[in-house]
Amino acid sequence: MTELSVIIPVYNSRYTLKRCVKSVLAQNLSGMEIILVNDGSSDGSSELCDDIASDNRQVRVIHRINNGGLSAARNSGIEASKGRWLSFVDSDDELVPGTLAGNMEWAGSHPATDLIEFPVTVHYGSPESLTVNFEPTTVSGDRIFRHWIENEGYRNCYACNKLFRRRLFDNIRFPEGETFEDAAILPDILHLCREVRYSDRGRYLYHKSEGSITRTYRFKNQEPLFRHNFRLLREISDPGVDEIHKVRLWNVCLNLLIDLCRCRDAEHTYLESNAKQLSLYRPRFGALLSSGLPLKQVFKSVSASILGAKSFCNFMALKKYPS
Repeated sequence: MTELSVIIPVYNSRYTLKRCVKSVLAQNLSGMEIILVNDGSSDGSSELCDDIASDNRQVRVIHRINNGGLSAARNSGIEASKGRWLSFVDSDDELVPGTLAGNMEWAGSHPATDLIEFPVTVHYGSPESLTVNFEPTTVSGDRIFRHWIENEGYRNCYACNKLFRRRLFDNIRFPEGETFEDAAILPDILHLCREVRYSDRGRYLYHKSEGSITRTYRFKNQEPLFRHNFRLLREISDPGVDEIHKVRLWNVCLNLLIDLCRCRDAEHTYLESNAKQLSLYRPRFGALLSSGLPLKQVFKSVSASILGAKSFCNFMALKKYPS
């Protein structure tokens, strides 16, 4: 019986694919299948996928004729998966030994757990890196979403450092044709979970290039991240969430809106409308001061509160990002 399906989208990644698949096979996990989804590659990755599959019984390949993007490839993998659990690995990334086996061990003995999140290190193609670790914690029921908000899970919103019970994707798919697809689905996934485990076992190694879409300031690329975070802000604007967490998320939304204003291809009607909407959620002055945000961020948020988000963003937009 297949316990885990590891879905690896592949697009023109012949130089990193072997390393990626090797790190997954090295997990030495029985009951695991690896699904390579070739998304219309033109650099020889298609043939490499077939070669890898011919040498490893755990690996099978789906060939998509046209390139549809990361979300489309993942969705194809979900449709073809046989496992009770799903994991997503990007073809230029790696897993450290023991990551999947260690966390599947927990999954096998805790039938209420629907999602397991484990450590991740993001490498930016330079000495710069970001590491996210977890203290072993289990959260259940109504506390799941609130715990995620309180611990600012939206700041590091990745699908790849998680194990998902397959049923979570019965009616959910990654949005195709958009960036920041993980941020789009994770809040909905969390609402479906009975129990979430934050694990200290293993690590996902995420290799993000300096020229990746998520680091390129184009309005179309960056807008989804603002939209998804603003949706969260509206969702938590009720008495059940501590005000400090609303302040922190409002600050995130403000910074993302400023980024959009600085894009040279910014859509001004969209920005004016959303700046007006964001102003409706602006925090109290006292809440800003007690939020624990760095003074620079407090000053920025206070300025936006006084001027109004629209006027403040217009001022910040005077400094544009390089085209």
